[in-house]
Amino acid sequence: MRDIQIEFRRLVDEMYDASLLVDVASRTIVYGNAAAEALLGYPVDELAQMSPADIHPHEIPRVEAFLDAVMASGNWTSDALSCRARSGQRIPADVRATRIRFDDRDFVFLVIRDLRTEQLARLGASVRAVAHDLRNTLATAQLLTERLAEADDARVRRSADVLARSIGRAVAMCTDAVMTGRSGERTLDRMRFLLVDLVEELEATVKPSSPDAPGVRGEAAETVALDADYDQLYRLFLNLARNAFAAGASSVVIQPDQDRSTADMIAITVCDDGPGLPADAEATLFEEKSWRSDASGLGLSIAREIALAHGGELRLVENGPEGACFELRLPR
Repeated sequence: MRDIQIEFRRLVDEMYDASLLVDVASRTIVYGNAAAEALLGYPVDELAQMSPADIHPHEIPRVEAFLDAVMASGNWTSDALSCRARSGQRIPADVRATRIRFDDRDFVFLVIRDLRTEQLARLGASVRAVAHDLRNTLATAQLLTERLAEADDARVRRSADVLARSIGRAVAMCTDAVMTGRSGERTLDRMRFLLVDLVEELEATVKPSSPDAPGVRGEAAETVALDADYDQLYRLFLNLARNAFAAGASSVVIQPDQDRSTADMIAITVCDDGPGLPADAEATLFEEKSWRSDASGLGLSIAREIALAHGGELRLVENGPEGACFELRLPR
């Protein structure tokens, strides 16, 4: 029997998926393999001093019902459980269990498969499906915009041009989402353009809540030529401006900062006159979370990703009750 137990442990240690052996009577984990240590973050020796409730503290009744089902039927499976790792992260899992008996004692052998990759894949497929349908809907809007561009009124034609650009960007983003994972990462469509052109489009498309507020304006923007993806930088500045106006700002000023620029990098500041950012938000500013209940928290994360894709960086350089100021640095 001892030889069988040693061989069993060796086989379990070589398993790809996390595995635990639970003593049914004491409800304690008596053994965990290396994969369990990697998944949960607990050293094997520490796992051997824990109970299933320690890694499922948020669903103890469900765990107890699961163990009872294993004992009643001999084996059981569930994809409704999630494990809490040492870091505090909850890991969705597919748990398969078998009742086994050693030395007249009942044990439950658990095999835990991490479902995060599968869930992300399903989420990605859902996003692609939504993006596909949205792209088709936007295509209809594009046709109507082309008709507006033929109007006699010059103001309508100018509005149609701005609208066409916005819809075109939305279609491109939907296409990127549909093609994600099929044709590699999106490459930058670099071109040479003036910062003032981008600022003027922002002035026409993003507005503060008050119609009398200054809105977006540029200072010395006509002196700055950029070699970048126009649509992606527009998206970056649009996210910064929308965040500022949503927080209560009445103006956003975009301008080059000669003092912070170097021979290789140009610095552009985006400053607003809003109430500033909460002090506790600065540490996680560019993560996908929001300090406002009516926002997703993706705007700054996306803006930073765009800056990094250009070989630059985006950072908060000033923050206070008189407003916040971001600095975008881009290669010349």
